[in-house]
Amino acid sequence: MGDLSAFKEMMRAFTPSLRYFAYSIVGNEEEAEEIVADVFIKVWEQRQQVACPQNVRYYLFKAVRNTALNYLKSQGRREAHHAAWEIQVNRHHHRNPEDIMISKEHLDLIQAAIRSLPPRCRQVFVLVKEEGLSYEEVATLLDISKATVNVQMTLALKKMWLSLGTTLLYSYS
Repeated sequence: MGDLSAFKEMMRAFTPSLRYFAYSIVGNEEEAEEIVADVFIKVWEQRQQVACPQNVRYYLFKAVRNTALNYLKSQGRREAHHAAWEIQVNRHHHRNPEDIMISKEHLDLIQAAIRSLPPRCRQVFVLVKEEGLSYEEVATLLDISKATVNVQMTLALKKMWLSLGTTLLYSYS
């Protein structure tokens, strides 16, 4: 992680999703942005001492989670605020040809369905479907069991299926 241009690219690629994740924990956009910035500063400062992790995405999400929880603890809060979770749709670097085929109207409907999910359910769904984390990684990241991740995903898919119907839901998956 010692190359500045590679580090900048990593920041560009991960900042939006990390910021939304931090926001889902602390419930404040400015605090979330500061948490993500702090994580990237620490990663840069420790780049010589720490080997590049095998799964950078998981490493960054775990670092943001820990930093956000430490922030809440330092603020005297015991529980994270669960606020509306927004999905950044325009992530060209993650899109495949099937994603590009989905119309804006479909994406708007999908986003609305995701936003209507209960907070924990939404958080699990986004980490699995949008961020590509495994059930095991999500369980570790959120400090819940793999079975809970499975239950939350089942609930999310059921609610989205009821809201969107099978054709639209499978165009997203």
